[in-house]
Amino acid sequence: MDLKTAASLIKSEYAERQAAARERYIKLLDSDEALYAAEKALRAAILDGKSDGEIAALTAARDGIMARLGASPADFDPAPRCPVCGDSGYADGRYCDCVRRRASREAGGSPTPAFTFADCDLSLFDDADRGTMDAAYSNMKIFCDRFPHTKNINTLIVGSVGTGKTCLAAAIANELGSRGWSALFMTAFAFNDACRSYHTSFEPSRSETLDAMLDADLLVIDDLGTESILRNVTLEYLYTVVSERMNARRHTLITTNLSPAALSERYGERTTSRLFDRRVCLSVALTGKDLRRRGN
Repeated sequence: MDLKTAASLIKSEYAERQAAARERYIKLLDSDEALYAAEKALRAAILDGKSDGEIAALTAARDGIMARLGASPADFDPAPRCPVCGDSGYADGRYCDCVRRRASREAGGSPTPAFTFADCDLSLFDDADRGTMDAAYSNMKIFCDRFPHTKNINTLIVGSVGTGKTCLAAAIANELGSRGWSALFMTAFAFNDACRSYHTSFEPSRSETLDAMLDADLLVIDDLGTESILRNVTLEYLYTVVSERMNARRHTLITTNLSPAALSERYGERTTSRLFDRRVCLSVALTGKDLRRRGN
């Protein structure tokens, strides 16, 4: 699901909840003459421009009747689910984060980790690795500044367990998202499962899943190599999605623990040569010890 569709869906769902609440209130008014009279008097006072004190008194009288009926004004005035955009889909002139989360969820994506460039703490790294990490973050900030007009279409972040691959990928996705680009973050498992679902489904709506993976400005596949290899699915759809995105000049970012040789052995030469073509692929190697075990 693209961002425009997700924003429209959020807005329409809120409108539907408001309409349903109004319908419930109309039924309650029809069921109680005292409440109907109180509501009528309140609306007349507002239209006539009565004083704040008079309106407050009439409001209190109406609310008192509602309370005796086991209801309250809040029951008929649903709050938006998103306090930032008020379910409008937009905040500060761009798509709200709730829209991105909705689009990702509908596409079978994974929640993007809440990590930004500002969260990177270089003091966590040994002296030998600090320069590498600093350069990686600096280069990817430049990548975000130039996006989507970059030489590389594909980005590969490689490193052993716990070196910060997911954090860097999340920082990139969140930065681009904050600038109004659509970033779909998927674990390799979620990507594989979404492809399986598309491959085995006969529902008319099944194309939405694949369309979201093809249409996102940035597709992140995190931890490639940890998913199961499903016959007629994993290898075929990875190649198809990557190829279609490259043809459309849409960016794909992949993180993995695997070496180039291991990737080639697992996914085949055709896929890896397409995905990691040096003419269009930027490789970022992260080094160091497992940060998740530093406290042990």
